[in-house]
Formats: sequence, C-alpha cells, structure tokens
Amino acid sequence: MSYLLVPRVRIRAANALASNLAISPAQVMPCVLFSHNLGLKTGCRPERVAILHHDAQLLGEYGSDGFYNFHPQQRRGATFIDGVDYSSANRHALSMQPTASCHLTLSLLFEVDGRINTEKIKRFLRTARIAGGNIDGHGEISAADDIDALHLPKGFWLVERSDLLQTAGSPVDALVAAIGRKPPKRETTALEQTDARPPESWLAASVLGYAMTTPFETRVGVRQTDQGETPLHAFCEPLLGLVQYVSTGDYGQHPLPYWEHCWLQDDVFVVRQSQAPHHPISSL
Repeated sequence: MSYLLVPRVRIRAANALASNLAISPAQVMPCVLFSHNLGLKTGCRPERVAILHHDAQLLGEYGSDGFYNFHPQQRRGATFIDGVDYSSANRHALSMQPTASCHLTLSLLFEVDGRINTEKIKRFLRTARIAGGNIDGHGEISAADDIDALHLPKGFWLVERSDLLQTAGSPVDALVAAIGRKPPKRETTALEQTDARPPESWLAASVLGYAMTTPFETRVGVRQTDQGETPLHAFCEPLLGLVQYVSTGDYGQHPLPYWEHCWLQDDVFVVRQSQAPHHPISSL
C-alpha cells in the first residue's frame, strides 16, 4: 500500500448547497468521488481518502444580524430559452436557480493500491474540479510507502459523527439538535485513550449518500465518458449525515479518519468512515 498527499488544494467557487435543508462547506462526498476520478484519469487505484480542512469562505453577504442573516451569492443565466426561464413576477428578468458556493482549502491524503505517478497527477489537477469548483493551486505533492514519511500539515480532520443522529424521533430534529448543542468541558485524560471519541468541536451537515428515486436507465443529456459511452442514469435524493471538525492537535492517537464509498443496496450509495487501526497518528 502507498500513500499520496496533495496538500493545501485551493478550490474556487465549490458548491456549498448540501440540500434543501443545509448549506455546508464539508465536502466529503465530492472528495471521495474526486478520489475515484483521480484513479480513472491517472491509472492509480485510490482505496480511501482522508480530508484535512484548512479554510472555508462562504460566498455571500452578511446582514446586520451577523451570521444568521447570511445571503448566499446567486447567479443568473446569460441567455434566454424560448421565453420560459423568465421570472413569473417580472417578465423582463430571468429566474434564478437557488445556489450557494464557497472557497475551500483542503489537504487530501489518499491510500493507494499500486504505483503512483506524480507527474500524471499534476497534469490531472490542472483541469480537475472538486464539488464543481476550480482547483486554483496546491502544495508540493508527495508519495511514500510509509505514512510516517509524509509531513501532514496542521488543520482539522473531517470525522464522521452519524452516531449523534441515532436517536428516536425525527432525523431532522436530531440533526438540528446535534449541531446546536454546547460541547461539555474537555477532559485531558480522554486524549490518551485510543478508543475514546475526539474532543467535541465544530459539527456540520454533509451529504454522505444518495438514495435513487427512479430506476437506472439510459437518458438523453447525461454526461458521457471519455470513451463516448452513455452511462446509466437515475434521479436521486441526497442523504444528510453529520461530520465533526477535529484539530490535528486534539486528534491524539486515533486512527486516520479515511473515507470510502460503497453501495448499501442496489439503490442506496453512501460514503462512510473506515479507520485504519494499524496507522495511528500522533499528536502534533
């Protein structure tokens, strides 16, 4: 097994609209799918990816009430389509598709099965996107057969906390309650236990799966592959989960928080945490 570190990836205007219920910069699903695309385009075989958050900037304006009066930037099309995309309230103005965007800086650590060609990866990154955002730049790419040979930057690991949603009642109510709760005082002894949860910190909603609402079939207008084949397509609904931002300084001896994708059943696709107990990370 080899390890690939792409540090401080600067992403411009990435999608932040997680669903109709949440705006979030926690881009877990896009990073896992980016890992899959990286393997297709460069010939390596990424198995899992760990996400290290450095910075996020939601694009919009803040009102007099501060964060709770945030107005995301919206975009309008530059062309008209048979006069059907005008606003119903103003026949001279285009209607808008609700959206939310953000700038991100992330470091991505990939666990790769096989050889790594860093030159191919650099070429791929020049035109690649994450969550629809352009990659404006990144730090020096490094690869090694031993995880200890890599110099991981400081930041915040994205850790799955779907366990906080396993309560009776409405899942939406559980999500809102978990995000709004006040963390208890931290006990220093907890950091010494490898099986203990990291200290509680920022929580955010994130898309951790999709449930198909229609059968898979060939549809006109879906994206084609490089070989020109039209993939099967299905409409779906996003599945929201909960992630926690944990500082590398507080993460302690916990296993690296890798993410991987899988199918729970034929019509449910998810990403979930799969930790590697044989590769603990020490406190920084």
